[in-house]
Amino acid sequence: MLSKIQKEILRFLQGNVPLRQRPYRRLALRLEVNEQRIVEEIKKLKKNGYIRRMGGILGHRKIGLKENCMCVWKVPEKKINKTAKIAAAYPNISHCVLRKTVKWWPYNLYTMIHGRTKTQCRRTITELSEKSGIREYKMLFTRRQYKKVSPRYEV
Repeated sequence: MLSKIQKEILRFLQGNVPLRQRPYRRLALRLEVNEQRIVEEIKKLKKNGYIRRMGGILGHRKIGLKENCMCVWKVPEKKINKTAKIAAAYPNISHCVLRKTVKWWPYNLYTMIHGRTKTQCRRTITELSEKSGIREYKMLFTRRQYKKVSPRYEV
């Protein structure tokens, strides 16, 4: 069970953590604990699997990666792990997710590919297809982005 302090820390970490020398200072003051306690609790949360990792989120469009393609793949059951491992090794693939299929949509592996151009995204897809042997896929290029935020969970 999470303590009140741990819940508050998780809520805090889901937002934009201040980019300053002492990012936990205000949180510690609000919770009436010292900053070291915040750090210790974060370590416990990580050790116990509540936090997988912490890091910055790069604004990929701002650095020139203007194109995104959700590529969906029809991967036979026996090739899923191999194909997913190949896809996950690409630095410009941010998501690689297995989903259930339905009769009208046979695609089970989803990859989100980022590139400077559509050609660059297509090149990654062609390479991945050649390496994995998977030939059945659909490319779904982003036309417009309506929302992009980190998920927030109720703790």
